[in-house]
Amino acid sequence: MSETTTAAETVTDEMTAETVTADGAAADGAAADGAVTAPADASGLGTAITTAYSDALADVYDDIYPGTPEIAEYLVTLTKPGASVLELGVGTGRVALPLADHGFRVHGVETSEGMLARLAEKDPEGRITPVLGDLVQLDLERTFDVVLAPFNVLCCAMTVDEQIAMMHAIARHTAADGHVVIETFDPSDHHVQRKADVTTRPAGTRGVVIESLEVLPASQNMLLNSTLFLDGAAPKSSSTVMRYLWPSELDLLAAIARLELVSRYSGWQEQPFDGGDGRKMCVSVFRPLA
Repeated sequence: MSETTTAAETVTDEMTAETVTADGAAADGAAADGAVTAPADASGLGTAITTAYSDALADVYDDIYPGTPEIAEYLVTLTKPGASVLELGVGTGRVALPLADHGFRVHGVETSEGMLARLAEKDPEGRITPVLGDLVQLDLERTFDVVLAPFNVLCCAMTVDEQIAMMHAIARHTAADGHVVIETFDPSDHHVQRKADVTTRPAGTRGVVIESLEVLPASQNMLLNSTLFLDGAAPKSSSTVMRYLWPSELDLLAAIARLELVSRYSGWQEQPFDGGDGRKMCVSVFRPLA
């Protein structure tokens, strides 16, 4: 497998072929002069909480959540063959490995060492370049044809400042002619939720995970508590906090980072998005402003 790097280091392997120039731009897409930077006071607290949560569930994550090959199928229609993709929150590779199967050159950023360990087991050929780093303050000093933030990863930034900082990080890693693809969800139903919503998910054939979701509408935060019950093991609990986004709010964050909305769908098959239904995904595609 490719060497796992930290966000503070120059990424190895593919970066040797795509040389970083003196001004910090990669050969396949230069960053504009005066690029926006993250707010200095972005705390990264959401990153720390998400990392602990991800580490706790890394061993069973694939049993709880299935792969999503349709994301790779969508990106094939969006960009050129063999394009470079930066996936934020690569996790165990549920999206990155199908992307590699379709010929994309993928760098995957993850805050959880446990998740990256699972990715390494699933990617013995080292097709994915893993990067261990903070999504909020990320700076790889290069750009990509596509920056992908699937599975509500932007919502893992639990404050407005963190979300602004993460959007800046997304923008500075996007080539001038590239795309940003962000998956969130319609928060309409959750915003009016007044009591805990409890669900049970199977953890493969090994057990179950019980999730309790509480909502704080004033701050748009969601508290997710998970308790894992596996055969022969004591119950294990973990918690995380998310901040949900309205589509119009996402567009405002994007505009602050000089990104403009190109299209919005309620699924990876480009289904129309009309809002007002919390069961619907929100797939938003942005381009850098000239």
